[in-house]
Amino acid sequence: MPFFKWEKSDEKFQELTLKAKLLHLFSFLLFSIFTATLLYLSYIGIFKHLFLESRRFYISETGLLAPAIFFLPFPFFMVVAIIQKAFNYKIDQTFKFMIKASTIGIALFFVSIFFCSFYIEAYLKKHGYTYCSWYKFSPTRSPDVWLKDSRFCLKEGAVVTLDVEKWFEYHDNKGIEPQLDELKVFITKARKEQGR
Repeated sequence: MPFFKWEKSDEKFQELTLKAKLLHLFSFLLFSIFTATLLYLSYIGIFKHLFLESRRFYISETGLLAPAIFFLPFPFFMVVAIIQKAFNYKIDQTFKFMIKASTIGIALFFVSIFFCSFYIEAYLKKHGYTYCSWYKFSPTRSPDVWLKDSRFCLKEGAVVTLDVEKWFEYHDNKGIEPQLDELKVFITKARKEQGR
């Protein structure tokens, strides 16, 4: 494969201007962080959303995170190209390979979104979870909220969704089964504190 056969370039990295060298360094750092972030988000998406724990009372689910790994070719090959440039290798083949891999990755991302969403929804319903639209941050934005007990989906909690999420996370982390009366009192208190 031509990508793995690196050829020396006539253009030397040492001959670039200081501004160009700094731009390459900044790009290297930026794309390295982007690569690490995509890997981390995919890790969270796979282990938190595809391998769900059915012992939790509250699940805030974003099905888009797991397939985010398919965006990885773009920043990864940008990092490889910058390294090649720094060591005086040609980057043409890397860019061609990056474009092909990124195109395939984007297509796989959009296809896998549907599979992940269907899988997650089916899994949650199978384990007795109910979708709660009141605790969603906005009508168009994820994450989707699923509750083990539909009685806990309270309209009053819609204006303090972050507080409600923290309340459930506390109970999930401690392994304490939440009580409906406690949640109602908590929501009333949180609304008063926020003046709502």
